[in-house]
Formats: sequence, C-alpha cells, structure tokens
Amino acid sequence: MLEQEGKHAAECKTSANRALPFTKRRRGGVVSLDDLSKVLGVSIRTLYNDVNAINDCLAGCNVGALRVASRSVDCGRVDWSRVSELALTAEGPTLSAENRRIMMLLGICCGSARTIPSLIEAFEISRNTVISDIREIKGRVRTFGAILESAPGKGYCVFGDEREIREILWNDLQTLRANDCLGEAKTLLQHALVNKSGEEIDFYELCRCLVMQYEVDLGTRVFLDGDGLDLLMIQISWLRSLDGYVIEMGREEQATLISTLSYRSVQCSAAKMRQAGLIVPDQELLYITSLLLGIKIAGVTRHSDEDAHVSRLAERLAVNFERVSCLNYVDRSIVCQQMSNHIRPLYYRLKYGLQADNPLVNDIRRVYPMSFEFTRRAAIETGLGELSDDELGYLTIYLTAGLDRKMFEEGDTSSENVLIIGAESNATIELIKRQILEACGISFNYTFLELKKVRRWELDRYALVLSLVRMPPQMRQSNVVEAEPFLTGRDFKRIFKVLHSNRIISGYQGMIDEVIDIFKENLPSAKQEDFDSDRLFFELFRYFSKKPYETSEKLPQLDVRSVIEGVTTAPTACTWQDAIRCGCEAICERTGSRTLGDRMNNLVQSPKIQWYRMTPEIVLVHCPMQGDEHGLITAEAVDCPGGGVQFPDQRMASTIICLTTIDRYSHWSALYSIYKGMGSLDSIFTPIC
Repeated sequence: MLEQEGKHAAECKTSANRALPFTKRRRGGVVSLDDLSKVLGVSIRTLYNDVNAINDCLAGCNVGALRVASRSVDCGRVDWSRVSELALTAEGPTLSAENRRIMMLLGICCGSARTIPSLIEAFEISRNTVISDIREIKGRVRTFGAILESAPGKGYCVFGDEREIREILWNDLQTLRANDCLGEAKTLLQHALVNKSGEEIDFYELCRCLVMQYEVDLGTRVFLDGDGLDLLMIQISWLRSLDGYVIEMGREEQATLISTLSYRSVQCSAAKMRQAGLIVPDQELLYITSLLLGIKIAGVTRHSDEDAHVSRLAERLAVNFERVSCLNYVDRSIVCQQMSNHIRPLYYRLKYGLQADNPLVNDIRRVYPMSFEFTRRAAIETGLGELSDDELGYLTIYLTAGLDRKMFEEGDTSSENVLIIGAESNATIELIKRQILEACGISFNYTFLELKKVRRWELDRYALVLSLVRMPPQMRQSNVVEAEPFLTGRDFKRIFKVLHSNRIISGYQGMIDEVIDIFKENLPSAKQEDFDSDRLFFELFRYFSKKPYETSEKLPQLDVRSVIEGVTTAPTACTWQDAIRCGCEAICERTGSRTLGDRMNNLVQSPKIQWYRMTPEIVLVHCPMQGDEHGLITAEAVDCPGGGVQFPDQRMASTIICLTTIDRYSHWSALYSIYKGMGSLDSIFTPIC
C-alpha cells in the first residue's frame, strides 16, 4: 500500500512539473489543450491524465482544482498564492518537447531505454507521444547521415558512421546546456555507467580525475568546457565503445596520436582503471586523447571526407607553389600524389596541435633558401597559415624534389654540369675534362651536344658551356667560352671568370680571400699579382673543398632595382588585362621579342595565367618567354593610377610586376630578390624614376 501511494505521488509530481509552469503563466485564465499539447510535445490523452494527477495532489491541500471543458483547462479556480508553497515543482528544469527528444536519443544511444515500453516508463508519457517523438528523432538523425531503426531483441538503435553519431550527441549536449537541462544528461549517463559496470561510483568525477592526471603527466592545463561537456563526451564514448561502437581512424591518424605523450597518459590511466575492474576499450583511447587535445566532435569528419580534403590540399599547394615560384610542373599529378603522403600526417598534426621535428630543417633552409621562401608563401596561400620551419622543411623537399635530380638555388644553372659543344671524339672530350680537373680541381658532370641540337634557352642550365666551334651571336652569353681542345692560359682565365660565380666555388670565396689577405700582410716582398692569380684561388679551393668546412649560408641577393628594369604607367580606368598588356609591350620594346605580346594576349583571357598577390597592393604576373629567340629574365613594373585595377579575387592592385621567364626556374634568384626587396612602393618607383 505504501509503495503504491509513493508511486502515485511521484506520478502526480511528474505531471505537475510538466503542466504547472505553463498554467502559472496563464494564472486566472483558460488555456487551450491544443496549445499545451503543442508546447509540451505530448498527446491530448497525456494532458487529461496530467490534469487528473494534478487535481489529486491539490485536493488534499484545499487550494482549488483545474477544470477541463471544451478542450481547454480553466485555471481560475486555483489559489495560486498558496500553490507556490507546495513541493510540486521539480528540482531541475522542466523538459520541453525538444529536450525530451534529445534525452530520449541519448538514452537510446547510451542507456538502456530503447523499447517503447521502457521509453514510456522513463519519460512517463503515452505510447502515442513516444511514437511521435521517435518519428521526429528519425528525421533529425537522418540529416546527419545516420538512421534510427528498431532491431529485434534490442529495441531502437542508431546506425551510421560513428563520427556522425558523436556529432549529433555533441550538438544535443550543447542544446541541453543552452536550455539549463544538462543535469538531466549527467544523471542519465551516471545511471547507464552504473548499470553497465555494476560499480556505484561517481563516473563524472572519475573522468575529471583522468583529466587531472593528464595535466600532471604533461605539465599543462586542459581548458575544459565550463559545464563539463568534454567530461560527458568521455562518458558517452565509454558507453558507446562498451557496446562495440568505436570511431575508426586511419593508420596515419592512429600513428600520429599513438606517438604523443598525451596518448601515453590516457593509456596509463586506462590501465589503472582496468585494475579496478573498469574497462575502457583500447580503440576508444585514441578518441579520448583527441578530446583532451582540444578536438571537438563537431569538427570531426568521416575518414573518406578527410581523404578528399587531403587530396584537395595537396592539389592547391602544388598549384599555389607554381603561382608563387612562376613555374609549371611537367606532371603535377605525380607531385600531388607524393605530396598527399606527407600532407596527411601534416593534416593530423595541425588537427591535434602537434609539432613536427625535422632535424634537417637548418640544412634545408641553408641549401634551399629560395624554395623554402616560395613554399612558405604557397602554404599561406593554400590556407595552412604560418607553418613552423620544421613543417616547411618537409614541404620544401616534396615540392622541389620533382624539379630536377639535383636542385640548386641558382636556378637551372647547375653547379656541377658542364656542356661541351662540337667535340669530334671521345679523346677530345677526355682531354678537355682532364685539363679542367687539373686547373680547377672540380670533377664536373659533362654533357655533349652538336651545335645544331643546342637551343639558346638551354644554355642557362649549365655552370659552364665550352664550345669548340664558333657560336652564333645570339647564343653568346656569360657562361659560354669558345676555345680549342688544347686550352690556353687565356681560355682558363675566361673559364675561371665564369666559374667564380658558380655556387660551389663562391661558397668558399670568403674563406679563400681571408687566407690570401693573411699572406699579403705577412709576405710584403712577394709579387701581388701572384696572390691575385686565379691559379692560386683554385688551388686553395681544391684544398678547402676536400675539408669538412662549412660553406657560407648567405645567398647572394640581387638589388631589386636591377631586376625591375622599367616602370610603365597604365591608362586610367583600364582593366587588369590591359595593365598586363602594357607591361608586356614595354618588355617587348626593350628585348625585341615578337612572341611575348601575342602569348600574353592569349593568357590574360585564359584561367592558366599565373598571378600572385605579394602584398595587398602589389601583384606579380608570370610572363613566360620559353622558346623566344630574344627571351631573357627581366621585370617591368606597371603603375595603375586612379585607385588601381581590380583582379579576379575582387581586390584592387595599384602595382603589377610583370616577370619574364625562359625556363622552369632559372628566374628564381631574381624572383627571390623581388620578394625580399619589396618593402614599399617607394622601393620600386622612387629610386628608378
């Protein structure tokens, strides 16, 4: 009898908690049952039962009663001043229809209330209301790509990608917090874990202890959500994983997390809990680690989406590197495929806020300063932000590895390659190689071509071009030496002059000059011309190049004013295409080119044109002169008056730099100087004009 009375009182209290707050707002008036049903999300039948239960509670208190007539509730007969003294209101907030459905879904995903009878008992609503709620929940989870279905013997279950299910629950917790109903979720999860584990402990505090141990192990502070949503998500992941639902991570993501101290801390805490009989599946430790690293469920995507995102990142990075460095890959797809292998672990390091350790980063910055700078700019353009030098070092190697077998920063001019033109036999070639080796102490890589097969723009790829036949005037450039097979002293002087600018040799320039200066000071009687001879210079180079001395880390940088050889003013109110044409016309007049203008007329109408916004006001445009008889590396600045011109990114540019190229990357030194020398517009215009 006492048990039945207690159960009846509890039912009255629940009914009052659901309906009383609404009736108080309509104190002394009449409330439509249809309005109540709509607001509370319950059926009319449930409301009739609630009114009867409320009247049962009020009957013994002499405060009046509610009256139902014409599908309305008459509240005028209740003494509301005395009702506030009754202990009929709930300790927590009243669940609205939305909050009840959220709690119902949480119970289905993590608790034991999964059948219609258990849901009726748990939420004390009618069967029709439960069925209506289930219908609403099905439609909502479907928008996330999940499915709510009834499984034989299990009741209702949610099926789909586990990441999406966790995202639904994370969003639901945020909704409960906004409605001051988070305590209901804490109670539900606590009961579920107690039933699952059989242990009567405070699991919310247990999760808090896990976080505190994590802070001690890492010597850091975990900034948890103020309402403990992170701790609730740990409990949800625990319950879901005990039922066999875990988040599947790719091999790279697992390797990234397992290598962290954060994972080892969580793993150690889980081992201690296991000794106490509390089991957390190993697969779920990775997800808990990601929570402690600050990754919220709302930002987690399925593995297939991450694959597509990584591929897009690799593609955009390669395209932006081409734009920034003014080059075109022979096969960009190969570069992107190789890049994806690194972008994936980079993506996970950025996702979890981890740092890469690149022991070669200092060497990469020293040997490849131009590539490093272009990679940094390309990463920013791609949306990766300001990456650490360690990350940029890795990307630099991937982006430039496909450019040449040996990439040297002076462009296509390789420090180790020599071209011999017009050699008639192998004996002649061997004679020349032996003479150069004896004179310079350098064993070059030699290439041999007939004059008719040589192209002018290919000559820039060699440190030295030695021609045994007379070269046409248009092919005589700074690195070309015409000589006989038996090299004379005059020939060696010209060869030495060319090689002095070679990067291998120029790296020892400072050290050799210091040694020669010491000899000059200590041997004043010696002939000064002996100290200044190229023979002595290369003898010292031969000595130092065999010793483990560090070469200079400074990259020779051109004066930006020597790179930008002219300034053109574009017509007022012209388009960005017209401004580029003006710059190219000026270059054609200066170089005598007949093809650049036509080529750029086509490119400015094509999406293949490469341009890069160096600063908010300055845009660099790539103007290729490959194959042009008069092709050379030069730049023209175009001043755009009247507020500038609007580029396809819908932003204005007041200055356009038209940079010409003759091959894939012999222009890099000039381009690097432009990037490093662009302090302001005055650095372009004032000194030149």
